[in-house]
Amino acid sequence: MSGSQREGCANSDLLERILREKGLKVDWEAYRRLTSALAEELEWARELRRKEADWSYIESRPEPLRSALEKLVETGDLKLVSRLYSIPLEELNEERIRARIPLVVVSLSESGATRT
Repeated sequence: MSGSQREGCANSDLLERILREKGLKVDWEAYRRLTSALAEELEWARELRRKEADWSYIESRPEPLRSALEKLVETGDLKLVSRLYSIPLEELNEERIRARIPLVVVSLSESGATRT
């Protein structure tokens, strides 16, 4: 079990305890199934961004832009990376396009996570 999986498990245990204390009921089997499906889809998206990115372009960029693009490949979250590195969102998105980092949308449905 990876560190993030252990953290997720600890978080779900805490959430389960809090909700039980409040008298709320949750279908934990469905919750765990959906979070597992979402984790798999997010990893798929991360791998796609890693594969498609133009790493020579990313490595040619000055700091902090290089680190921001690397973080964007890992997270896929333009807004978060823009804030973390104090790079205007529009500028970061233009650099994302030049670096050929795809935007990947992952969503949840009743049957699990879906890719678009």
